Amino acid sequence: QPPTTHHSHSPQPHSFRRPGLPPERMTLLLHQLPFRSASNHRIYRYKEGVNISVNHLLILLLVVLVPAAIGVPNRSKDEMVGAGKLRPISPIGWVKRSYPCFSSTTHMNQVRTRTCIPGRVAAATKSGEGEPSSQSFYQRLNSPKHILAPMVAQSDLPFRLMCEQLYNIQLSYTQMIHAYNFVEESGEIFRNNHLDVFHQSTIRDILLGQEDRRMLLVTPSQVNALKGLTDDEIEQARKRILTAIAESKGTEIISESIIEVKPTVVQIACHHPDVAVLAATMILERSGSMECKSGAPSPVTAIDLNLGCPQGIARKGRYGAFLHDDSPDLTYSVLTKLRSELPQEIGVTAKVRLPPTQAHADAGKLGNMSQTDSPQTLDERMRCLIDCGVDLITVHGRTRFENKVAVGAADWDAVRQCVDSARAYSGDKNYPIISNGGIEHWEDVNQCIDKTNASGVMSSESLLEVPGLFNFREGEMTSATTARDLLERQLGYADMYLDYATVFPPVPGSLGTRGGSFNVIRAHLFKFLHRYSEENPDLRSWLGNPELCTIKQARDLLTELRSRYGKIDEEQLRLRNSWNNDNSWYRRHRRRNTQQQNEPLSLEERKQLTKLRIKKMQEERMKRSINSV
Repeated sequence: QPPTTHHSHSPQPHSFRRPGLPPERMTLLLHQLPFRSASNHRIYRYKEGVNISVNHLLILLLVVLVPAAIGVPNRSKDEMVGAGKLRPISPIGWVKRSYPCFSSTTHMNQVRTRTCIPGRVAAATKSGEGEPSSQSFYQRLNSPKHILAPMVAQSDLPFRLMCEQLYNIQLSYTQMIHAYNFVEESGEIFRNNHLDVFHQSTIRDILLGQEDRRMLLVTPSQVNALKGLTDDEIEQARKRILTAIAESKGTEIISESIIEVKPTVVQIACHHPDVAVLAATMILERSGSMECKSGAPSPVTAIDLNLGCPQGIARKGRYGAFLHDDSPDLTYSVLTKLRSELPQEIGVTAKVRLPPTQAHADAGKLGNMSQTDSPQTLDERMRCLIDCGVDLITVHGRTRFENKVAVGAADWDAVRQCVDSARAYSGDKNYPIISNGGIEHWEDVNQCIDKTNASGVMSSESLLEVPGLFNFREGEMTSATTARDLLERQLGYADMYLDYATVFPPVPGSLGTRGGSFNVIRAHLFKFLHRYSEENPDLRSWLGNPELCTIKQARDLLTELRSRYGKIDEEQLRLRNSWNNDNSWYRRHRRRNTQQQNEPLSLEERKQLTKLRIKKMQEERMKRSINSV
């Protein structure tokens, strides 16, 4: 059990006496638990189940209302978290200051007292004296050029390993992990369901058959995904992986030296500095990254703060691009805290989007917004990130408004401006900036680097359909010479991923505790086979059916798909929609955009545009009246 005694320097919260209990068990904190919405009112109970009496509720009202009436400020949840007096726990239970059950207080104190030179001072030590610089961090990663992006329930361990070991991915990011959920004292299930980073030697030994693969089965859904598979079938999958690795290296000899496990960056979402540090520390401890000797590769090479997610849920959770656009000062306090508290050999990185500007609004790229009050320019954003001491920045060349059906071409000129600004301000001509967005084919990779001068390129959507995008031999096939080649390539990706998922079943993430592992697999298959499932609605429905929930059943679906196309000749295949590049997974939204542009506006759409024009005129009239006053 974690320590229950309050530190002497921590102010004691209000408490009720309860006969028969020791003093340290009499505390009931009269504030809502952290990380719950303000409207989520509850009646709390003692852990043993005894309800709070009416008298106690009256006292509670006096304690809360009287200070408010006389103007005494009520400390927010975030402030109390920062002071260490609130800990994230289950809705009913004792609230006490403690550390994670698997971390000793002594060790956590050692972590928290590590010294670092944050901000511009850290950037000034790039010469090699003092703490490791941003450039030395990038060099320790072997200066990766081809990077797999963080994707919810898609940047799973089997997919990362397949891309790293077969298709020339040099650095991988995990899926985003919610820091608040990860640090909850009752969050062991969440931690098991989301963190899937293991020591390199463990992965290597499992592939070589020297370690029991079952040691990585930490959730019921992983076991469920393997139902129906015999030990021999699993063993054959492992051998096929080794054969594929050897072929990719141009050798027939299978040895430990050919099995690569590349660096991994864990991405977190958080808007509170102390919670971010606690989550990052727990991630490093659980992955064994704290135990690595100096100079040795650690399972987690860096912690990345998600400042790029454009989804609506990110606004509600105060993370991603919304956190960066709406609360830049809070954003930089999180990054500064991470850099100052984490070991210097562990990198701190940020994945960001372009700030919305008036130019974007004038170009119609901000949805219904005709104006923007963004407090930052591109140059200011880069300078602030550099001042936080971050070791690497990934820039997505779009604003948060350019997403899904509103997606447009990535702005590589803006990314180039970010690169030039960051390197000029930091004084490091090689400061690592990664460009993200606008990568569909192998040719796009070199064009992006040439135009942006970025250190490397990150891809997400394209890699989900074509994992071989960054592999030159496979990359040339992204524009397949024959329809049969295209079909066999996509089926090959699906087969190989199922082999990796058989040996390393993915953790379920947020896709369900029972069937989540296969739901991750299912999502990958939809991307690999997108062109062909669109032509076979019955197979698409079969793949989406919850009753299809095991790897063995997925193999049967691939067999059926192969049989349907097996007797179709090249000429007939070229007449099908699957041969048309506009029907790829990457272009699905772009095709809809084109269709929408070519179609005449409906009556409802014309009404909506009229309303927007009227609203804009009213805003301008209001401004003129204010100016005249």
